[in-house]
Amino acid sequence: MADAPKRAESPRPRPPDIFPLWGKLAIPGGVLWGTALGALAGMVFGNIVIGTMIGAGLGLGIGLTLFAAAIVVASAKL
Repeated sequence: MADAPKRAESPRPRPPDIFPLWGKLAIPGGVLWGTALGALAGMVFGNIVIGTMIGAGLGLGIGLTLFAAAIVVASAKL
């Protein structure tokens, strides 16, 4: 019985993508928008370098928060 040929199984269909698109784009989008808005605020207040760095940091923090929310949403769909 061990030498019997095995039946070829059809490949399993790919599971649906349950991770939201906004979660995939949260971190890079947050960094880019934060950097741009920080540079704009830096130009207004007189120091573009500090404004850019603060904006990038805030954008990263917001992006990570949205990414964590996307993980929660995706895990609720399991």
